[in-house]
Amino acid sequence: MLDRSLSGTTLSEGDHMKTRIAIIGGGASGVLAAIHLAQRTDPKEIMVIEPRARIARGVAYSTTEPVHLLNVRAANMGALADGPGDFVSWLAQHGPDAADGTRFMSRMVWGDYLAGRFGATGIPVLHGRRVTRLEVRGGTTILHLDDGNTVETGMTVLAMGHALPVDIPCVDGIARDSGRYVRAVWDTWPRWPAADAPVVLVGSGLTAIDVLLRLRRGGYGGVITMISRHGLLPCAHGPVEPVPSPVIPADTTPTARQYLRHVRVALKNGVSWRAAVDSLRPCSNALWARLPDTERRRFRRHLFHRWHTARHRMAPPVARRIAEEIATGRLVVRRGHVAGLSGNDHDLRVHVRTRAGEEEFAADMVMNCTAPDTNFRRVDTPLLRCLLDTGMAVPGDLDVTFATDANGALVGRDGKPSTRLHAIGPLRAGSLFETTAIPEIRQQAHALAAFLFPS
Repeated sequence: MLDRSLSGTTLSEGDHMKTRIAIIGGGASGVLAAIHLAQRTDPKEIMVIEPRARIARGVAYSTTEPVHLLNVRAANMGALADGPGDFVSWLAQHGPDAADGTRFMSRMVWGDYLAGRFGATGIPVLHGRRVTRLEVRGGTTILHLDDGNTVETGMTVLAMGHALPVDIPCVDGIARDSGRYVRAVWDTWPRWPAADAPVVLVGSGLTAIDVLLRLRRGGYGGVITMISRHGLLPCAHGPVEPVPSPVIPADTTPTARQYLRHVRVALKNGVSWRAAVDSLRPCSNALWARLPDTERRRFRRHLFHRWHTARHRMAPPVARRIAEEIATGRLVVRRGHVAGLSGNDHDLRVHVRTRAGEEEFAADMVMNCTAPDTNFRRVDTPLLRCLLDTGMAVPGDLDVTFATDANGALVGRDGKPSTRLHAIGPLRAGSLFETTAIPEIRQQAHALAAFLFPS
Protein backbone atom coordinates (compact mmCIF):
# COMPACT_ATOMS: atom_id res chain seq x y z
CA MET A 1 0.00 0.00 0.00
CA LEU A 2 1.20 3.51 -0.77
CA ASP A 3 2.51 5.83 1.93
CA ARG A 4 0.41 8.83 2.98
CA SER A 5 2.83 11.24 1.28
CA LEU A 6 5.11 10.14 -1.51
CA SER A 7 6.96 13.46 -1.80
CA GLY A 8 10.06 12.07 -0.15
CA THR A 9 9.91 8.63 -1.76
CA THR A 10 12.90 7.65 -3.92
CA LEU A 11 11.75 5.83 -7.03
CA SER A 12 14.01 4.09 -9.51
CA GLU A 13 13.30 4.55 -13.18
CA GLY A 14 10.83 1.92 -14.29
CA ASP A 15 9.07 1.58 -10.93
CA HIS A 16 5.39 0.71 -11.27
CA MET A 17 2.67 1.82 -8.86
CA LYS A 18 -1.00 0.92 -8.70
CA THR A 19 -4.05 2.81 -7.49
CA ARG A 20 -7.77 2.53 -8.05
CA ILE A 21 -8.24 6.24 -8.83
CA ALA A 22 -5.56 8.63 -10.02
CA ILE A 23 -6.16 12.38 -9.90
CA ILE A 24 -3.80 14.30 -12.17
CA GLY A 25 -3.37 17.69 -10.56
CA GLY A 26 -3.41 18.67 -6.90
CA GLY A 27 -4.68 22.22 -7.15
CA ALA A 28 -8.14 23.28 -6.02
CA SER A 29 -10.00 21.21 -8.64
CA GLY A 30 -8.08 18.01 -7.97
CA VAL A 31 -8.26 18.36 -4.20
CA LEU A 32 -12.00 19.06 -4.23
CA ALA A 33 -12.48 15.94 -6.35
CA ALA A 34 -10.32 13.95 -3.93
CA ILE A 35 -12.19 15.15 -0.84
CA HIS A 36 -15.56 14.18 -2.29
CA LEU A 37 -14.32 10.83 -3.58
CA ALA A 38 -12.89 10.05 -0.15
CA GLN A 39 -16.41 10.32 1.26
CA ARG A 40 -17.50 7.39 -0.91
CA THR A 41 -14.50 5.07 -1.18
CA ASP A 42 -11.33 4.12 0.68
CA PRO A 43 -9.00 7.18 0.56
CA LYS A 44 -5.97 4.86 0.32
CA GLU A 45 -7.26 3.72 -3.08
CA ILE A 46 -6.92 7.29 -4.42
CA MET A 47 -3.67 8.92 -5.50
CA VAL A 48 -3.09 12.58 -6.35
CA ILE A 49 -0.21 13.37 -8.71
CA GLU A 50 0.94 16.95 -8.28
CA PRO A 51 4.14 18.52 -9.71
CA ARG A 52 4.21 21.32 -7.13
CA ALA A 53 5.69 20.92 -3.69
CA ARG A 54 2.49 22.01 -1.95
CA ILE A 55 -0.94 20.46 -2.27
CA ALA A 56 -4.21 22.37 -2.77
CA ARG A 57 -2.59 25.54 -4.10
CA GLY A 58 -2.36 25.35 -7.89
CA VAL A 59 -2.08 28.71 -9.63
CA ALA A 60 -4.73 30.73 -7.83
CA TYR A 61 -3.95 29.74 -4.25
CA SER A 62 -0.17 29.46 -4.39
CA THR A 63 0.14 33.20 -3.84
CA THR A 64 1.88 34.33 -0.67
CA GLU A 65 0.51 37.87 -0.95
CA PRO A 66 -2.07 38.64 1.78
CA VAL A 67 -3.50 41.37 -0.48
CA HIS A 68 -4.69 38.73 -2.94
CA LEU A 69 -8.27 38.19 -1.80
CA LEU A 70 -10.95 35.70 -2.73
CA ASN A 71 -13.65 37.16 -4.96
CA VAL A 72 -16.33 35.03 -3.29
CA ARG A 73 -17.52 35.66 0.25
CA ALA A 74 -16.24 33.25 2.89
CA ALA A 75 -19.73 31.86 3.52
CA ASN A 76 -19.76 30.19 0.11
CA MET A 77 -16.18 28.91 0.00
CA GLY A 78 -16.53 25.64 1.90
CA ALA A 79 -15.00 22.58 0.27
CA LEU A 80 -18.05 20.37 0.80
CA ALA A 81 -21.07 20.48 -1.48
CA ASP A 82 -23.36 19.78 1.47
CA GLY A 83 -21.55 22.27 3.71
CA PRO A 84 -20.58 25.49 1.89
CA GLY A 85 -20.20 27.18 5.30
CA ASP A 86 -17.42 24.79 6.31
CA PHE A 87 -14.76 27.42 5.59
CA VAL A 88 -16.35 29.81 8.08
CA SER A 89 -16.38 27.01 10.67
CA TRP A 90 -12.68 26.45 10.03
CA LEU A 91 -12.02 30.17 10.37
CA ALA A 92 -13.78 30.19 13.73
CA GLN A 93 -11.01 27.97 15.08
CA HIS A 94 -8.51 30.70 14.23
CA GLY A 95 -10.18 33.47 16.23
CA PRO A 96 -13.61 35.09 16.38
CA ASP A 97 -12.62 38.06 14.21
CA ALA A 98 -12.00 35.74 11.26
CA ALA A 99 -15.30 33.86 11.46
CA ASP A 100 -17.32 36.27 9.33
CA GLY A 101 -19.08 34.79 6.30
CA THR A 102 -19.44 38.17 4.61
CA ARG A 103 -15.69 38.78 4.40
CA PHE A 104 -13.44 38.23 1.41
CA MET A 105 -10.52 36.35 2.92
CA SER A 106 -7.02 36.11 1.50
CA ARG A 107 -6.46 33.33 -1.01
CA MET A 108 -3.47 31.95 0.86
CA VAL A 109 -5.64 31.46 3.96
CA TRP A 110 -8.15 29.54 1.86
CA GLY A 111 -5.30 27.45 0.45
CA ASP A 112 -4.30 26.56 4.03
CA TYR A 113 -7.90 25.60 4.75
CA LEU A 114 -8.20 23.38 1.68
CA ALA A 115 -4.84 21.72 2.36
CA GLY A 116 -5.98 20.97 5.90
CA ARG A 117 -9.26 19.46 4.78
CA PHE A 118 -7.41 17.36 2.22
CA GLY A 119 -4.79 16.24 4.74
CA ALA A 120 -7.52 14.88 6.98
CA THR A 121 -8.56 12.40 4.26
CA GLY A 122 -5.29 10.47 4.33
CA ILE A 123 -5.09 10.37 0.52
CA PRO A 124 -1.53 9.72 -0.70
CA VAL A 125 0.17 12.32 -2.88
CA LEU A 126 2.89 11.81 -5.46
CA HIS A 127 4.70 15.17 -5.53
CA GLY A 128 7.19 16.47 -8.06
CA ARG A 129 6.06 14.37 -11.03
CA ARG A 130 4.09 15.11 -14.16
CA VAL A 131 2.06 12.71 -16.26
CA THR A 132 3.30 12.98 -19.85
CA ARG A 133 1.05 10.43 -21.55
CA LEU A 134 -1.69 7.85 -21.02
CA GLU A 135 -1.86 4.33 -22.37
CA VAL A 136 -4.94 2.11 -22.24
CA ARG A 137 -4.26 -1.57 -21.64
CA GLY A 138 -7.35 -3.72 -21.38
CA GLY A 139 -9.36 -2.54 -18.40
CA THR A 140 -6.65 -0.31 -16.96
CA THR A 141 -4.88 2.91 -17.83
CA ILE A 142 -1.12 3.35 -17.54
CA LEU A 143 0.06 6.83 -16.62
CA HIS A 144 3.61 7.53 -17.77
CA LEU A 145 5.47 9.99 -15.55
CA ASP A 146 8.25 12.36 -16.54
CA ASP A 147 10.76 10.46 -14.37
CA GLY A 148 10.26 7.20 -16.25
CA ASN A 149 7.93 5.59 -13.70
CA THR A 150 4.35 4.49 -14.29
CA VAL A 151 1.09 4.39 -12.38
CA GLU A 152 -1.56 1.81 -13.21
CA THR A 153 -5.10 2.93 -12.46
CA GLY A 154 -8.68 1.99 -13.12
CA MET A 155 -10.08 5.54 -13.24
CA THR A 156 -8.38 8.86 -13.93
CA VAL A 157 -9.58 12.35 -13.06
CA LEU A 158 -7.94 15.14 -15.07
CA ALA A 159 -7.59 18.26 -12.93
CA MET A 160 -4.65 20.16 -14.43
CA GLY A 161 -6.28 23.57 -14.13
CA HIS A 162 -5.43 26.46 -16.44
CA ALA A 163 -2.91 26.62 -19.26
CA LEU A 164 -0.66 29.62 -19.80
CA PRO A 165 -2.22 32.62 -21.56
CA VAL A 166 -1.91 32.96 -25.32
CA ASP A 167 1.49 34.43 -26.08
CA ILE A 168 1.64 38.01 -27.29
CA PRO A 169 2.20 37.97 -31.06
CA CYS A 170 5.45 39.17 -32.60
CA VAL A 171 7.70 39.18 -29.54
CA ASP A 172 11.24 39.64 -30.81
CA GLY A 173 14.23 37.76 -29.47
CA ILE A 174 15.61 40.67 -27.50
CA ALA A 175 12.33 41.18 -25.67
CA ARG A 176 11.92 37.47 -24.95
CA ASP A 177 15.48 36.94 -23.72
CA SER A 178 15.71 40.11 -21.65
CA GLY A 179 13.47 38.95 -18.83
CA ARG A 180 11.42 42.12 -19.28
CA TYR A 181 8.50 40.20 -20.81
CA VAL A 182 6.73 37.80 -18.43
CA ARG A 183 4.19 35.38 -19.84
CA ALA A 184 3.76 33.20 -16.74
CA VAL A 185 2.96 35.90 -14.19
CA TRP A 186 2.27 33.40 -11.38
CA ASP A 187 5.78 31.97 -11.59
CA THR A 188 8.89 33.61 -10.17
CA TRP A 189 9.67 36.72 -12.20
CA PRO A 190 13.14 36.85 -13.78
CA ARG A 191 13.59 40.46 -12.67
CA TRP A 192 11.82 43.35 -10.94
CA PRO A 193 10.95 46.64 -12.66
CA ALA A 194 13.00 49.73 -11.91
CA ALA A 195 11.43 51.81 -9.16
CA ASP A 196 9.73 54.46 -11.32
CA ALA A 197 9.98 53.01 -14.83
CA PRO A 198 6.67 52.33 -16.61
CA VAL A 199 5.12 48.87 -16.55
CA VAL A 200 2.53 47.57 -19.02
CA LEU A 201 0.05 44.87 -18.06
CA VAL A 202 -1.61 43.20 -21.04
CA GLY A 203 -5.16 42.57 -19.83
CA SER A 204 -7.32 44.36 -17.28
CA GLY A 205 -9.07 41.50 -15.50
CA LEU A 206 -8.56 39.96 -12.08
CA THR A 207 -5.10 38.62 -12.96
CA ALA A 208 -3.94 42.11 -13.89
CA ILE A 209 -5.37 43.41 -10.60
CA ASP A 210 -3.41 40.77 -8.70
CA VAL A 211 -0.18 41.64 -10.51
CA LEU A 212 -0.66 45.32 -9.73
CA LEU A 213 -1.16 44.54 -6.05
CA ARG A 214 1.95 42.36 -6.03
CA LEU A 215 3.99 45.12 -7.66
CA ARG A 216 2.84 47.70 -5.15
CA ARG A 217 3.43 45.44 -2.18
CA GLY A 218 6.94 44.82 -3.50
CA GLY A 219 7.69 48.54 -3.48
CA TYR A 220 7.18 49.42 -7.12
CA GLY A 221 5.89 53.00 -7.38
CA GLY A 222 5.78 53.77 -11.09
CA VAL A 223 2.87 54.17 -13.48
CA ILE A 224 1.13 50.96 -14.53
CA THR A 225 -0.77 50.89 -17.82
CA MET A 226 -3.31 48.13 -18.40
CA ILE A 227 -4.13 47.50 -22.06
CA SER A 228 -7.02 45.27 -23.06
CA ARG A 229 -9.33 44.88 -26.04
CA HIS A 230 -12.28 46.48 -24.28
CA GLY A 231 -10.51 48.55 -21.63
CA LEU A 232 -12.84 47.31 -18.88
CA LEU A 233 -11.97 46.59 -15.27
CA PRO A 234 -13.84 44.01 -13.17
CA CYS A 235 -16.83 45.40 -11.34
CA ALA A 236 -16.90 45.50 -7.55
CA HIS A 237 -18.88 43.38 -5.13
CA GLY A 238 -21.57 45.20 -3.21
CA PRO A 239 -24.86 44.69 -1.40
CA VAL A 240 -27.29 42.47 -3.28
CA GLU A 241 -31.02 41.99 -2.82
CA PRO A 242 -31.61 38.53 -4.34
CA VAL A 243 -34.43 37.98 -6.80
CA PRO A 244 -36.68 34.91 -6.49
CA SER A 245 -36.00 33.48 -9.95
CA PRO A 246 -33.49 33.80 -12.80
CA VAL A 247 -33.98 36.92 -14.89
CA ILE A 248 -33.71 34.77 -18.04
CA PRO A 249 -36.54 32.19 -17.98
CA ALA A 250 -35.59 28.63 -18.91
CA ASP A 251 -37.92 28.65 -21.95
CA THR A 252 -36.45 31.81 -23.49
CA THR A 253 -35.74 31.51 -27.21
CA PRO A 254 -32.07 30.46 -27.26
CA THR A 255 -30.40 33.46 -28.87
CA ALA A 256 -27.91 35.93 -27.44
CA ARG A 257 -30.26 38.78 -28.34
CA GLN A 258 -33.22 37.28 -26.44
CA TYR A 259 -31.08 36.53 -23.40
CA LEU A 260 -29.89 40.13 -23.38
CA ARG A 261 -33.44 41.41 -23.81
CA HIS A 262 -34.60 39.63 -20.65
CA VAL A 263 -31.69 41.04 -18.66
CA ARG A 264 -32.48 44.55 -19.87
CA VAL A 265 -36.15 44.16 -18.93
CA ALA A 266 -35.15 43.06 -15.43
CA LEU A 267 -32.84 46.06 -15.02
CA LYS A 268 -35.57 48.39 -16.28
CA ASN A 269 -37.93 46.92 -13.68
CA GLY A 270 -35.59 47.77 -10.85
CA VAL A 271 -33.49 44.61 -10.45
CA SER A 272 -29.89 45.54 -9.71
CA TRP A 273 -27.25 44.32 -12.14
CA ARG A 274 -25.56 42.32 -9.36
CA ALA A 275 -28.82 40.56 -8.48
CA ALA A 276 -29.52 39.90 -12.17
CA VAL A 277 -26.11 38.29 -12.71
CA ASP A 278 -26.26 36.31 -9.47
CA SER A 279 -29.70 34.96 -10.37
CA LEU A 280 -28.20 33.32 -13.44
CA ARG A 281 -25.40 31.41 -11.71
CA PRO A 282 -27.52 28.29 -11.00
CA CYS A 283 -28.78 28.08 -14.59
CA SER A 284 -26.04 29.66 -16.73
CA ASN A 285 -24.72 26.29 -17.90
CA ALA A 286 -28.20 25.14 -18.91
CA LEU A 287 -28.84 28.40 -20.79
CA TRP A 288 -25.50 28.08 -22.52
CA ALA A 289 -26.18 24.47 -23.52
CA ARG A 290 -29.38 25.57 -25.32
CA LEU A 291 -27.56 28.04 -27.56
CA PRO A 292 -26.50 26.82 -31.01
CA ASP A 293 -22.87 27.40 -31.98
CA THR A 294 -23.69 30.48 -34.03
CA GLU A 295 -25.31 32.11 -31.00
CA ARG A 296 -22.48 31.07 -28.70
CA ARG A 297 -20.02 32.73 -31.04
CA ARG A 298 -22.21 35.84 -31.14
CA PHE A 299 -22.32 35.92 -27.35
CA ARG A 300 -18.55 35.49 -27.10
CA ARG A 301 -17.96 38.29 -29.60
CA HIS A 302 -20.43 40.88 -28.33
CA LEU A 303 -21.46 40.10 -24.75
CA PHE A 304 -18.89 37.94 -23.02
CA HIS A 305 -16.64 40.82 -21.94
CA ARG A 306 -19.61 42.53 -20.28
CA TRP A 307 -20.68 39.35 -18.55
CA HIS A 308 -17.15 38.59 -17.42
CA THR A 309 -16.56 41.95 -15.76
CA ALA A 310 -19.94 41.81 -13.99
CA ARG A 311 -19.69 38.15 -12.98
CA HIS A 312 -16.04 37.99 -11.78
CA ARG A 313 -15.90 40.93 -9.39
CA MET A 314 -13.31 42.52 -7.17
CA ALA A 315 -13.58 42.30 -3.41
CA PRO A 316 -14.57 45.73 -2.03
CA PRO A 317 -11.17 46.49 -0.42
CA VAL A 318 -9.45 45.73 -3.73
CA ALA A 319 -11.94 47.84 -5.68
CA ARG A 320 -11.27 50.79 -3.38
CA ARG A 321 -7.53 50.38 -3.88
CA ILE A 322 -7.90 50.32 -7.66
CA ALA A 323 -10.09 53.43 -7.58
CA GLU A 324 -7.34 55.22 -5.63
CA GLU A 325 -4.73 54.09 -8.15
CA ILE A 326 -6.76 55.58 -11.00
CA ALA A 327 -7.53 58.79 -9.12
CA THR A 328 -3.85 59.43 -8.41
CA GLY A 329 -2.80 58.64 -11.99
CA ARG A 330 -0.69 55.65 -10.99
CA LEU A 331 -2.96 53.32 -12.97
CA VAL A 332 -4.04 54.02 -16.54
CA VAL A 333 -6.45 51.69 -18.35
CA ARG A 334 -6.32 51.79 -22.15
CA ARG A 335 -8.38 50.09 -24.83
CA GLY A 336 -6.35 48.48 -27.57
CA HIS A 337 -4.78 45.34 -28.99
CA VAL A 338 -1.14 44.57 -28.24
CA ALA A 339 0.26 43.56 -31.62
CA GLY A 340 3.88 43.00 -30.66
CA LEU A 341 6.87 43.64 -28.45
CA SER A 342 10.35 44.71 -29.46
CA GLY A 343 13.33 45.26 -27.23
CA ASN A 344 16.60 47.13 -27.01
CA ASP A 345 19.31 47.47 -24.38
CA HIS A 346 17.20 49.74 -22.20
CA ASP A 347 13.50 48.83 -22.38
CA LEU A 348 10.66 47.31 -24.40
CA ARG A 349 8.49 48.90 -27.05
CA VAL A 350 4.85 47.86 -26.91
CA HIS A 351 3.10 48.12 -30.27
CA VAL A 352 -0.62 48.70 -29.81
CA ARG A 353 -3.49 48.98 -32.27
CA THR A 354 -6.24 51.34 -31.14
CA ARG A 355 -9.26 52.89 -32.80
CA ALA A 356 -7.13 55.96 -33.46
CA GLY A 357 -4.42 53.92 -35.16
CA GLU A 358 -1.03 52.51 -34.18
CA GLU A 359 0.56 53.58 -30.89
CA GLU A 360 3.81 52.68 -29.19
CA PHE A 361 4.54 52.55 -25.46
CA ALA A 362 7.89 52.31 -23.71
CA ALA A 363 7.97 49.89 -20.76
CA ASP A 364 10.58 48.54 -18.40
CA MET A 365 8.51 45.37 -18.12
CA VAL A 366 5.47 43.86 -19.84
CA MET A 367 3.34 41.28 -18.01
CA ASN A 368 0.93 39.02 -19.87
CA CYS A 369 -2.24 39.06 -17.75
CA THR A 370 -4.64 37.80 -20.42
CA ALA A 371 -6.92 34.80 -19.98
CA PRO A 372 -5.58 31.22 -20.04
CA ASP A 373 -5.37 29.60 -23.45
CA THR A 374 -8.31 27.22 -23.88
CA ASN A 375 -7.39 25.93 -27.35
CA PHE A 376 -5.55 22.78 -26.33
CA ARG A 377 -4.37 22.09 -29.89
CA ARG A 378 -1.82 24.88 -29.49
CA VAL A 379 -0.96 24.33 -25.81
CA ASP A 380 2.49 22.78 -25.57
CA THR A 381 1.78 20.19 -22.88
CA PRO A 382 2.68 16.53 -23.58
CA LEU A 383 -0.33 15.05 -21.80
CA LEU A 384 -2.85 17.27 -23.59
CA ARG A 385 -1.17 16.54 -26.90
CA CYS A 386 -1.27 12.79 -26.18
CA LEU A 387 -4.99 12.85 -25.39
CA LEU A 388 -5.81 14.69 -28.61
CA ASP A 389 -3.39 12.80 -30.87
CA THR A 390 -4.61 9.40 -29.71
CA GLY A 391 -8.27 10.35 -30.00
CA MET A 392 -8.95 9.77 -26.32
CA ALA A 393 -10.16 13.37 -26.30
CA VAL A 394 -11.43 15.88 -28.84
CA PRO A 395 -11.86 19.65 -28.58
CA GLY A 396 -15.08 20.89 -27.05
CA ASP A 397 -17.54 23.47 -28.30
CA LEU A 398 -15.92 26.38 -30.16
CA ASP A 399 -12.63 24.40 -29.97
CA VAL A 400 -12.41 25.08 -26.23
CA THR A 401 -10.56 22.57 -23.97
CA PHE A 402 -12.14 19.09 -24.21
CA ALA A 403 -15.56 17.74 -25.10
CA THR A 404 -17.11 16.12 -22.04
CA ASP A 405 -20.48 14.63 -21.21
CA ALA A 406 -22.79 15.64 -18.36
CA ASN A 407 -20.67 13.67 -15.88
CA GLY A 408 -17.37 15.14 -17.03
CA ALA A 409 -16.32 12.04 -18.99
CA LEU A 410 -14.01 12.81 -21.89
CA VAL A 411 -15.64 12.27 -25.28
CA GLY A 412 -13.29 10.52 -27.69
CA ARG A 413 -12.86 10.63 -31.43
CA ASP A 414 -15.45 7.85 -31.71
CA GLY A 415 -18.05 10.16 -30.15
CA LYS A 416 -18.42 8.01 -27.05
CA PRO A 417 -17.83 9.16 -23.46
CA SER A 418 -14.95 7.43 -21.72
CA THR A 419 -15.58 5.06 -18.84
CA ARG A 420 -12.08 5.73 -17.43
CA LEU A 421 -11.23 9.39 -18.03
CA HIS A 422 -13.08 12.28 -16.39
CA ALA A 423 -12.30 15.99 -16.18
CA ILE A 424 -13.10 18.60 -13.56
CA GLY A 425 -12.82 22.37 -13.29
CA PRO A 426 -11.40 24.51 -16.11
CA LEU A 427 -10.89 21.45 -18.34
CA ARG A 428 -14.69 21.25 -18.75
CA ALA A 429 -14.97 24.69 -20.36
CA GLY A 430 -15.54 22.96 -23.69
CA SER A 431 -19.01 21.98 -22.52
CA LEU A 432 -19.81 24.29 -19.60
CA PHE A 433 -20.13 28.06 -19.45
CA GLU A 434 -19.30 28.35 -15.73
CA THR A 435 -16.55 26.00 -14.56
CA THR A 436 -13.80 28.02 -12.88
CA ALA A 437 -15.31 29.28 -9.60
CA ILE A 438 -15.04 27.17 -6.45
CA PRO A 439 -18.84 26.85 -5.90
CA GLU A 440 -19.22 25.34 -9.39
CA ILE A 441 -16.16 23.08 -9.10
CA ARG A 442 -17.30 21.93 -5.66
CA GLN A 443 -20.61 20.82 -7.15
CA GLN A 444 -18.81 19.06 -10.01
CA ALA A 445 -16.69 17.16 -7.49
CA HIS A 446 -19.79 16.06 -5.57
CA ALA A 447 -21.58 14.97 -8.74
CA LEU A 448 -18.54 13.09 -10.06
CA ALA A 449 -18.09 11.19 -6.81
CA ALA A 450 -21.79 10.28 -6.77
CA PHE A 451 -21.61 9.08 -10.39
CA LEU A 452 -18.51 6.94 -9.90
CA PHE A 453 -19.68 5.56 -6.54
CA PRO A 454 -23.47 5.67 -6.35
CA SER A 455 -24.92 4.96 -2.93
